[in-house]
Amino acid sequence: MKFFLAASLLPTAIGAYVAPTTNYDRCLTPSEADDIATAISNGIEVDLFPDKVSPDQSSYWDMEYHGTYKILKNTQDTISTSYLLYQCGLSTMPFDETELAQFDSVFPVPYEGGIVVTATTQIPNVEILGRREKISAFAITENLVSSPCLSQVLIPEGKENGSVTILPLYNDTAVEDYLAANPDSLILGGSWDSAPKMKNKVVISDIGESPQKAIDDGVDVNEAQAEWLEPVGSLFNQEKFAHTYNLERKQRYECHTDNAAQLAAVADDARPKVLWGYFSDYSSGFDAPASPNYYVTYAEHCQADLLIPEEGKEGSIDSWGYKYMTDEEWLEFGRDADVWIYPSDNFNKLLSQKNEYLQQFKAVQNEQVYDYQMSGGEGWFEKRLAEYDIVLLDMCQVVGRNLETFPPHQRMWLRNVFTESPRTLGVCTDVDELFEPRHMECVRNDEAVNTDSDAPGILSEQPSSANQVGLAQAFLASMVLMWTVRA
Repeated sequence: MKFFLAASLLPTAIGAYVAPTTNYDRCLTPSEADDIATAISNGIEVDLFPDKVSPDQSSYWDMEYHGTYKILKNTQDTISTSYLLYQCGLSTMPFDETELAQFDSVFPVPYEGGIVVTATTQIPNVEILGRREKISAFAITENLVSSPCLSQVLIPEGKENGSVTILPLYNDTAVEDYLAANPDSLILGGSWDSAPKMKNKVVISDIGESPQKAIDDGVDVNEAQAEWLEPVGSLFNQEKFAHTYNLERKQRYECHTDNAAQLAAVADDARPKVLWGYFSDYSSGFDAPASPNYYVTYAEHCQADLLIPEEGKEGSIDSWGYKYMTDEEWLEFGRDADVWIYPSDNFNKLLSQKNEYLQQFKAVQNEQVYDYQMSGGEGWFEKRLAEYDIVLLDMCQVVGRNLETFPPHQRMWLRNVFTESPRTLGVCTDVDELFEPRHMECVRNDEAVNTDSDAPGILSEQPSSANQVGLAQAFLASMVLMWTVRA
């Protein structure tokens, strides 16, 4: 993403008008508004948004800046909306009533009203931006919320004192009724929103970012999804904060990717094979992976081969338009995988029912099966996009393509179903504290890898019994690699 800062660090005065050096975190005072109006009438160029963002990886949003207002656009084919965001406190609106009709929603910024979330993936961005306590309604099932401070404190207290409303799932009428009673609310819509042009709604298409389009455009789908923090930040004039936060996360992700590539370059083992899929109780079959997809990108970055079924061999079970594999088909497809990523919470149940069958899989024999419950069952769906750099590092560790560090990386998402118990995101200790996604700082290994074929390479422990750690551990111990863990 591109980000632009004001050229001067000090305010620039033109008559009574003083050009800001960063976006306002409040409404204009009447005096400031009058000075701006006077400057504009005198032909002076005014820019109230010196901190600007534009998409770098994302395909479905765009931003235009026009001095006293900005226009956020959602360009996803099925959404196609535009939103006028004008600086709060202006003495004169930038458009008249007729012209305002061209926008799907109009908001003063920084927006200070209540927020209605309609998808759990919206929660981390709201929390990162320090707006957790502004959430006034949830159009989602309450038990799907995994945020400790929301699920443990704000939702229970809010339901009791009336400051939080739980709306029915997938019910546009209920949302519209809530909006009628709370007209200053901001509704965050989702990628498959059935009413994208509803008044006071801004559609966030993070999970709608297309893996295929990302490949076609030469970008990364995981980065594209996370980049939506920036347009959300623009609703609160927090472009600078959102961009800086996103850039740091992006740099860690790309650093882990580069380190995995360098480790693979000096490794003398074959690329690990990864099986991704789970057994659907509802469809009575195994849900096979599809490419392109976000998890394929993770595997590629970790220098592993994620198994993809050949066209026409996706499975013989047809359930509601989706293909699932029988036991026999799944065994033929994945029995030789080194690692099995099981994206569901029912593996242990499956193991109790099909133990003899599952023991035919190499990953089961070597106890290299991982689900997503290291941070609880629902946390994966809510916070995976916000912690995509950690998901990558977890993946690289389980396939043996991460640097051994001190302290070692503790997986935060992928859980070994044989040796580790499900965990949670923890306990809320301060509802006013900013949400800080967990991460491990990354130091690039550019100087650490010796590509001389006669020299020992740096190898992390492999997922199978073929461990190659002797010289590698000794070599790593001599490296000065400082990693900082922020829980």
